[in-house]
Amino acid sequence: MVAANKDTGIVNIHGKQYMTVANRINSFREINPEWSIETQLISADSEKVVMKALIMDNDRVISTGYAEEVRGSSNINKTSALENAETSAVGRALAFYGMGGTEIASADEVAGAISQQNSQAAAEYLIAHNKAWNEHEESIHSIKAHLRSGNVSAAWEEYCEIPDEAKTALRVAATRGGCFTVAEGKLLKDGKEKDFVSKPTEENPDAGYFKTAAKSKS
Repeated sequence: MVAANKDTGIVNIHGKQYMTVANRINSFREINPEWSIETQLISADSEKVVMKALIMDNDRVISTGYAEEVRGSSNINKTSALENAETSAVGRALAFYGMGGTEIASADEVAGAISQQNSQAAAEYLIAHNKAWNEHEESIHSIKAHLRSGNVSAAWEEYCEIPDEAKTALRVAATRGGCFTVAEGKLLKDGKEKDFVSKPTEENPDAGYFKTAAKSKS
């Protein structure tokens, strides 16, 4: 959960208080207008950028901060890894001086890390989806053929034969590379609803179960 306080510049991320780099700089300028912030490029190549920031009182170093950014590791680092590293280094130098909320990392850094983790999780989910698709390709094509012919019940029964773990991995939206289109997903949902027995009757003693599951037990 991320919540920002517009008055203080403090951002609450998962219960911890982080201050934005911009707010740290503004506070620093107000408190120490004669001091300066200097940045140095430590190294830069095709893979990563390392920056150093120094809080200076004339020639006296008050605090320092380093930051490393890997090119291409996030959307911003695809085009602006140098600028991003510089901002992070300044934020850390100011935090070591005492302007950091309750955390050394800035809100900018944490938000970027969360975004990167989400992107990585999405990539891992898609990898699992492709693996499940390859392992059950024949069944998936058969299900699609049943859906095209309007035989939703047959499609749903065959879908039920796919292991639960694989079914979970296959639940990726078509817009993100999923194997089933939106229309196919709706048809399978219809098949699921028609297959579920919600109330016990003499004809359906296995109430509360899928009829396909009851058949497989008999």
